[in-house]
Amino acid sequence: MGSESEQTDPAVIDDLRASVGRVSLEVQALADRVQELVSAVEALAPRPASAPDVPPVSASRGEVGVSVSPLPELAMAAVAETALRGLQSVRKVVSVERSNDQATFVLETEDGGDLISEMRRAMPVPITVDTAPDGSLKVVLEWAWGRSATSAG
Repeated sequence: MGSESEQTDPAVIDDLRASVGRVSLEVQALADRVQELVSAVEALAPRPASAPDVPPVSASRGEVGVSVSPLPELAMAAVAETALRGLQSVRKVVSVERSNDQATFVLETEDGGDLISEMRRAMPVPITVDTAPDGSLKVVLEWAWGRSATSAG
């Protein structure tokens, strides 16, 4: 008695090869379609700001006020405070005042560094920043549910 491979008809092998070729083409077409869909979804995602919307604010030794909103939950204010405390330019958070959906932080800063760029990297969501004439900053957090009615400026 011979093995199974010795009893296989060449026509069956050719049919199997043709089937494998068709399946391979279909899989490649599906992979191409998935890549197109991934590209389309990525195109819909909001683009991070390529350039700051305000001139860089260099931290200089002293205090700067930073208002952050919207922060409808106390836990969100804690996240913002933790992010600010971790900035290289920030020596310490001098004070925190929370009202409604906003928190105002007074930061003691070191010389050098770009405070806004540091905040953009540290905050858990994209931000918009405006600088007031007195040098204080207004930061609007752009949470997944969208911006609040509060806007920078």
